[in-house]
Amino acid sequence: MKENSVTADGERKIWLLSDGKAGDENQCLGVAERLGGDIEIRHVNPSKFWAMAMPWGPIPFADHPDRETSPLHGHFPDVAIASGRRAVSYLRTLKKASPQTLTVFLKDPRTNSLNADLIWVPFHDARRGKNVMATLTGPHRVTTEVLRHARTTGPQALHHLPGPSVSLILGGDTAKEQFGKAASRRLARYLSDVLPSHFSVMVTPSRRTPDHLMAAVRQALQGRPHWIWDGEGENPYFTMMALADAIIVTADSHSMLSDVLATSVPVYIFEPDAYPEKLKRTIDQLVQQPWVQRLDGPLETGDRAPIDATELIADEIRHLLKDT
Repeated sequence: MKENSVTADGERKIWLLSDGKAGDENQCLGVAERLGGDIEIRHVNPSKFWAMAMPWGPIPFADHPDRETSPLHGHFPDVAIASGRRAVSYLRTLKKASPQTLTVFLKDPRTNSLNADLIWVPFHDARRGKNVMATLTGPHRVTTEVLRHARTTGPQALHHLPGPSVSLILGGDTAKEQFGKAASRRLARYLSDVLPSHFSVMVTPSRRTPDHLMAAVRQALQGRPHWIWDGEGENPYFTMMALADAIIVTADSHSMLSDVLATSVPVYIFEPDAYPEKLKRTIDQLVQQPWVQRLDGPLETGDRAPIDATELIADEIRHLLKDT
C-alpha cells in the first residue's frame, strides 16, 4: 500500500465531501479540525437525474476523477471525510480510484455498497459492523479553545446579564413531529414558575422553532433578565454556551444535544410531547451521566466532564492511519 501523502509543509491532506448542507459539513469539519492538516472542502452537486440514484448509483460521468471540473480531481488526499446521501457515491468512487486514501463516512450511508474504512453512526441507529463506530453523541466543532474565545465575543448584552445564567437552546418541528403548543406551554411554565428567579436566561432559536414556542418563551421571561437572539447577524450560539452556568436544550436534535454536552456545565433536556423515537433511546442513556437530566425539577449548577465523541472518532482515524 502506498504511504499517505503529505503536503509541501508536511501536513496531511484532508478532503471533506458534502453537498453543502450545514449540519453535515460541520460534523465533517469538527472531525477534520481535531485531526489537523490541510483541510479542503469539496462540494458535490449532481444533477437531479443523478441524485435520484444516490446513494446506490454512480456519480455523473462529468464528475469522474480524471475530469478537471470534477470535485474528485487533483492529487488524492490522505483522508477523505464525507456526510450526506449525495456524498456516498463520490466517496465510493474516490476509494476505488485511490485505495491508499483513508475514507470516513459520518452517519448511516443507507447502503451496504460503501467501501469506507470507517463509518460513524449515532448510538440510536441500527447499523453495526467491523468498520462501524457508534457513539452516544455525534461529531461537533465545540472545543475548549472555541468556548474560551467565545467568552469574549458576541453581543455585549450577553456579557452584561447578571449571573448565574442559563442558556436555552431551542429546536422545534422535525420531519415527522411537531413541537406542539401544549409542549410550548409546559416549557413556559417551567421558565416562569420553576426556574429560580435569580437566573438570567439567554435564548437562541433554530430555523425549526415555531412561532408559538417563541411567543410562549417571550411571555414567560417577562420580568426576568434575559436576551433572545432575533435572527439578525451571526448566531451567538457558542457565546451562549460559553457563558452559561447551565444549559436547557430541547430533545429534538441529536446535533444540538452533542454540542451542549461537549461543555462542562449541567445539561437539562426538555422533551416535547412528540419527537423522534430513536432520540429517546439515546436520551435514556445520556441521563445516566452525571449532571445530565431531563427538565423535570429544580435547576442546579456545577461542573461536569464533557462528553466528546469527536475526539473518539479522530482517535480511531489516527489508529487506522498508523495501520496503513
